[in-house]
Amino acid sequence: MMRHKWWLTVIALLAIQLSVIGQQTFPLSLSISQFRADSIRTRVEVAYSIADTHLVHQIHSSHPDYAVVAAEIQFFISSPAYSDSLTVVLESTKSIRDTTCALLVGKRVFLLLPDQYTLTVRIRDALRQRSAVLERKIPLVVRSLSERSVLSASSIELAQFIRYHNTDDVEQKNPSFVKNGFYVVPLPSHTYEGTAPILYAYTELYGLEQCRCDSIQLHYRILDAAHNEVFDLRYVRPVVGEAQAEIISTSLDGLASGVYYLTLAVERSTKEELLLGRQQFFLLNPELPPQQPTVLSEDELFLQSPFATMDNAQLEVEIASARFIARATELDPYFQLTDIAAKRRFVFRFWLQRDPDPSTPVNERYEEFRRAREYAAKFYRTPRFPEGWNSDRGRVLLKYGFPTQIDRAYFNMDGAHPHEIWRYDNVQGGVIFVFVDQQGTENFVLVHSTALNEIRNENWYRQFAMPNYLDPNARVR
Repeated sequence: MMRHKWWLTVIALLAIQLSVIGQQTFPLSLSISQFRADSIRTRVEVAYSIADTHLVHQIHSSHPDYAVVAAEIQFFISSPAYSDSLTVVLESTKSIRDTTCALLVGKRVFLLLPDQYTLTVRIRDALRQRSAVLERKIPLVVRSLSERSVLSASSIELAQFIRYHNTDDVEQKNPSFVKNGFYVVPLPSHTYEGTAPILYAYTELYGLEQCRCDSIQLHYRILDAAHNEVFDLRYVRPVVGEAQAEIISTSLDGLASGVYYLTLAVERSTKEELLLGRQQFFLLNPELPPQQPTVLSEDELFLQSPFATMDNAQLEVEIASARFIARATELDPYFQLTDIAAKRRFVFRFWLQRDPDPSTPVNERYEEFRRAREYAAKFYRTPRFPEGWNSDRGRVLLKYGFPTQIDRAYFNMDGAHPHEIWRYDNVQGGVIFVFVDQQGTENFVLVHSTALNEIRNENWYRQFAMPNYLDPNARVR
């Protein structure tokens, strides 16, 4: 009975995690990794897997001792400026006497320009008559990895195993798993099982010329659910070019079942580390049930937060950008503070109130806000708004997050000014924001929205987008 309860606890734990990423009722596990493709495009790898127990087994037509399973998977990737789709069939054959659960794994690659996309995946049982079609939509922000003047890394791709590529190895039969001399079998579920499973990870490092050295020191850490360090691994790797592949394998022996994180950082001469990536994974160890992570105190959380070492200039940016989401007078006490330590603690507590899980050092809400601010600073910068995030588009991005969809109209047959329509499906039941660049300076001004307490003008197109509307001599179209 105790063993049964322990497995229920593990299943409940993973169900909570999977429900967050939308896989609770979707039988296909998905993972998305991003790598540099060329000077402008990003290689987006979509790995997927499904247990054959989810599919109908059909006796092989030529070999009655074998059964076949097959899943039909459709991929649709779309943005305002791009669309692509493909259909694949994932199938497997095994002996009818084999009652073990087998995992069907595949991968598809898309070469995309940095932008915001929507990935739609549909799956059906290819051998089941009148099979239901299950669908899942995933917002996808494709980042740029073409910058060569900055040390950076691709996604950390977790794998079932990694070997040197060998054409004579009969197990290495899927060409999509081959890259940079390695055969990398993906693990889309990010779940390792057993008493001593091996974690495999593949990463690509870019901008290594910035190190100006013959070798680089890499630091891997495994953190528990509370982001406490479980153990670490340090390696010295030779630098053989501007970009190179990096792999590790390490035993998870002795770790209890639960949620963990693998992080990768590079050690620099200043003794500071540059964090290159982080990837979540799950562990199911039948001999070690989950443990309750240690809850950190406020002081411990503060010391591990980015606010603990911010200078006055950084704090001013934090306060200036936080006003977009703060309550009316919430930030007023900050301007009465003179001590930098008090200012740091004030900003920390501002975000602590918005932390969805205060027991962990990472504040997910702040990290989402910070990513939006960095995105706005990079793409919405204009001479009038050099910071980018304080423009109209920047304000909306910081307050409401990344939109579900952006419709861009930059070149219009009727001569209308460039404009963008942002759509949010999960805000107030669905709202839009309309921005128009009236002066041709790439400063898109908010002219209409259906959100509460935002500017509303149903006549926005005629009044702001159409050229020469205010000119009494202009022809009205």
